[in-house]
Amino acid sequence: MPDKLEPLAVSAPEAARLLGVSKPTLYELMGREDFPAFKLGRRTLISVDGLREWVRNQTKGVSS
Repeated sequence: MPDKLEPLAVSAPEAARLLGVSKPTLYELMGREDFPAFKLGRRTLISVDGLREWVRNQTKGVSS
């Protein structure tokens, strides 16, 4: 069993850090229908697995 559990969801500032974007940019993304943000009580969190999938979907069809 691993010593440390990985988070299932992160805060908006942490998601911004993970994506390498500013907090205002992240808040704009959170307004998108396809972005994996959800409410838990009064907090808005971003699903880590959903964020990975969202990034994969954004890069589909993009050639290097």
